[in-house]
Amino acid sequence: VPPLGLARYRALFATPHVRRLVLSGMLARLPAGMIGLALLLLVRENGGSYAAAGAVSGGYFVATAVGAPIAGRLVDRRGQARILLSRAAIFPTLLAGVCALALLDAPLVLTGAAAAAAGALMPPVGASLRALWPRLFADAERRAAAYALEASLQEITFIVGPLLVALLTAAASPVLALGAAAVAGGIGTLLIALAEPVRAWQPEQERHAASILGALESRGVLTLVGLSACLGLGFGGTEVGFPAFAEPHGGAELGSIPLSLFAAGSLVGGLVAGARVRMPPLRQLRVSAALLTAGLAMPLLGWSLPSMSVLAFLAGLAIAPVVMSAYGLVDAVAARGTAAEAFSWITTAVFAGFSAGMALGGTLIDAYGDKSSFVLGTAAAGLGAVLVAVGPGLEEA
Repeated sequence: VPPLGLARYRALFATPHVRRLVLSGMLARLPAGMIGLALLLLVRENGGSYAAAGAVSGGYFVATAVGAPIAGRLVDRRGQARILLSRAAIFPTLLAGVCALALLDAPLVLTGAAAAAAGALMPPVGASLRALWPRLFADAERRAAAYALEASLQEITFIVGPLLVALLTAAASPVLALGAAAVAGGIGTLLIALAEPVRAWQPEQERHAASILGALESRGVLTLVGLSACLGLGFGGTEVGFPAFAEPHGGAELGSIPLSLFAAGSLVGGLVAGARVRMPPLRQLRVSAALLTAGLAMPLLGWSLPSMSVLAFLAGLAIAPVVMSAYGLVDAVAARGTAAEAFSWITTAVFAGFSAGMALGGTLIDAYGDKSSFVLGTAAAGLGAVLVAVGPGLEEA
């Protein structure tokens, strides 16, 4: 009988090396929730405008989105340990360079270039671990729990990371926060790279990554990348709507409350789905995508900050289940030897969609009011649900 509930997670962590990989992965990915805010505060502390601070932070995220598929392809072709070991040294060194440039009052363009270089060379920790799970877990139940944990731990990163930046900046300066992110990313990546399953991971002998399209040769991967772009667009539109809604209800800064509960809902939904759900990944993806569309419409019903906070939590419940089921399909639909790159394309698509959603949502709010950005979020999620219902390549899983 396949394990259910907490027994499924106990079975997951009973697998050798999994506890180390999960905990090290949390540490290695902590910079993802820290660096954007730290860069923003760093530029502002040095007298830069909000426009300049946003440009530096935005440049970092754009470089991260561009560099992710390249890193994933390198992992597929050269092996996980080799790429992770090199990035474990390069990434913190570049962040240390950003800190040094800030302390030396270097021209902003140099600081921005160093930050972008760090983003482009961020260690592909998430893609590597997701490509590793199918080799560690033969049964579908533990693989589902592993992907659920992946989707849920991402939310912890984006809850804890900004809080750490705020605390370290208040205690010293944004330079300390950026330095802490560098140390966490370097140590976490090194611990993963030295783990036995990672060192033993070898590229597929039969692989199809030689073409220029790589993972994008697969129709199923293209469908999942399209879904990811829709999800990012929906999340961006939804998240910019919370501060806009909170502004007339006590102040835009109070938008952090529904934002945090939005992430908390995803965390809870992912852990529950990983423990209880027994549907095949494709069916779960379609059901979860439909539920997410309904969930992202819930903020349209908010009338006060407390009500919006509750609705935000409910809206987030289906996020991680959608992500975990998409992860579960990648290894099945990707051409052999392209799994890490396929996972990286999903990350890139989410980043791109999120950036577009934030920008478009802000424009809609200025023109039509705060609820319009929630309409955008709902429409984007609905488009993603339609895509996974009729899009090509997924039935091959």
